[in-house]
Amino acid sequence: MPFIGRDWRAYGEQWTKTDIGSWERSRRLSLSSSSINSNSSLSDVFNALEITDSVSNIRRFNYIAKVVQILFKEKLGELSGNAQRSLFQVIGRMIDMVLKTGDNISLMQRILTQFHSSIKSAYPYYYYIGSAPLWQRHIKMLTRMQETIKQVQANMTETDEDDKDNDSPNDNKLTFDYLPVEMQREVVRRLDNGTDIVNVGMINTNLYRVSQELLIWRQLCLYHFGGDTQNSDNSMLGEKILRLMRKQRNDVDKNNIDWKTAYFKLKRQYGLREVYAEMIHQCQLCKCLYWQDTDHPCPYETLSPSSIPITPRKLVTILV
Repeated sequence: MPFIGRDWRAYGEQWTKTDIGSWERSRRLSLSSSSINSNSSLSDVFNALEITDSVSNIRRFNYIAKVVQILFKEKLGELSGNAQRSLFQVIGRMIDMVLKTGDNISLMQRILTQFHSSIKSAYPYYYYIGSAPLWQRHIKMLTRMQETIKQVQANMTETDEDDKDNDSPNDNKLTFDYLPVEMQREVVRRLDNGTDIVNVGMINTNLYRVSQELLIWRQLCLYHFGGDTQNSDNSMLGEKILRLMRKQRNDVDKNNIDWKTAYFKLKRQYGLREVYAEMIHQCQLCKCLYWQDTDHPCPYETLSPSSIPITPRKLVTILV
């Protein structure tokens, strides 16, 4: 019988080998208005963007963690069976990553606690998709994950205590406190959260003085709440900062602003700008989603490519 149709080995098709040994065509995920509901489920997005494998990329870890947190907190009751399975695969890979590196332990503990609370809040009604025994198994699995994270924290604490006990008075170890003030200032300037700056300032007197410098808080305010235009001093401050100054009935003088106080007031009112090392982008020509650092073969090669970053909340809103 003759073969009718295009050979799957034809030029231009990219095929990859799956875990079970079969071959599948590389997928390009499009979120155009005509295909959102019919072709782009959450599990499709996780598979096409390789979310599970991307957990091992430290630049993508926090972005994926934020997506997972939003799903647990707000969308758990709307997830299909395939979405639940994909979510548990991501969580399992995140746990493996934490065990391997020892990083983001507190973040994973918060995620698991949120997931556990979301499931417990449905008892005894279990309005989520699936049976009560299924969600009981989910609870047992999450409990084991939480115990694993707690054990890792306990082991790290014991290791730190052993290191302190074994340190002799003659050991000369370079710590952050021994760095010149100029270097400490450069490190603190690169923190993107005011709470972290305050916590650093509680270490010792020198770091406290560094953490109180208004220039650091001014740069932090401009980063999160400042304007994009640089035509004048006031335009650089941005409308959010100017609105706060007018509300306090103060003259808009950037040299006399209490930037630390202004930061926390603006944070309560507007929230912070989301910062990630790498984000998912959407092509404005073909409407495809792709990771920022990956190549995007847009079919509209003759036009100038353009894309916009997709925040975790926007991604969840689109898909669920």
